[in-house]
Amino acid sequence: MADDLNEVLLQTLDMLEWRLRRIEFVLNGNVPPERQQADAPVASRLQKLESRLSSLAGSSRTISEILQLQSKHADIFAPTEQPARALPSSMDDPTPEIKLGTILTEAPAYPATASQLTSLHDLPLPPTESFTSLVALSPRIAQLEQNQLAQAHDISDLRKRSGKAVLRWHEVMVLGQGRCWAEWDSRVRKAERDVRREEVKIEREAGAV
Repeated sequence: MADDLNEVLLQTLDMLEWRLRRIEFVLNGNVPPERQQADAPVASRLQKLESRLSSLAGSSRTISEILQLQSKHADIFAPTEQPARALPSSMDDPTPEIKLGTILTEAPAYPATASQLTSLHDLPLPPTESFTSLVALSPRIAQLEQNQLAQAHDISDLRKRSGKAVLRWHEVMVLGQGRCWAEWDSRVRKAERDVRREEVKIEREAGAV
């Protein structure tokens, strides 16, 4: 039984050291490898973990704020026991590790968001003279819009009248002349036939005499 407890204790220490190294890697980006401490005393390993965590909290503002948040609101990281449910869901009741991972993942966004919100105070307001002049020009702009609509109506009417004039010119000058030439051609052909008949008739009468 004692061996089992020792094994669980050593595994817990290994897990804590591994998680601390992950946090150091996330915050610093580079963590030098360290030698195995499986043979080191448990008290020494715990003391070293506390020292590394204190050093990390002193050098990282994010970790310091998380520790302060944990001290003020312990229920966030260690929620009180809820009544047993039939089908507990990891999304409805996340573990402290998931909560800590979520906080560490979103922690870099907090300073950026705060900086963006602070920069809004430094943005200068645009001058109001341009807006005032634009408001003063509103009646003239409305009158120009009315004039533009009237001009568009006149242009549309002129287009219709121009279309009618072109159609009339085409009917009179093109189609009318075509019909006139056709009628003249028909008359000339008829006159030629009449002249030809008279010539043939005269030739026959002259031959009979």
